[in-house]
Amino acid sequence: MSTEIEGIARVEKKFAVEIVYNGITRSLTVQPEEQVTAILARAIALFGITQNPHLLSLFTQEGTVVPENESAERAGLKPEEILLLRPNAVKGGSSDCGK
Repeated sequence: MSTEIEGIARVEKKFAVEIVYNGITRSLTVQPEEQVTAILARAIALFGITQNPHLLSLFTQEGTVVPENESAERAGLKPEEILLLRPNAVKGGSSDCGK
């Protein structure tokens, strides 16, 4: 019986965040213990992005990168939070390299 209660509690902990990519917003359900890298991968798949997905990161509306090595909870993600999916200059490097 306690296993069923724990399973129900686990389901209730899920929450939705809004992902914005190129002006399109889609909802994604996440779990507090889910790694941000997994959320990022699911967001990329949600939008069907196939070109240079490794250059993308999730950002808060304030422009801060969501740390990919943390869980959703430790990264501070909240229900209904709006996250921006966009290229990360740190991952891609600078366009003026070698000049």
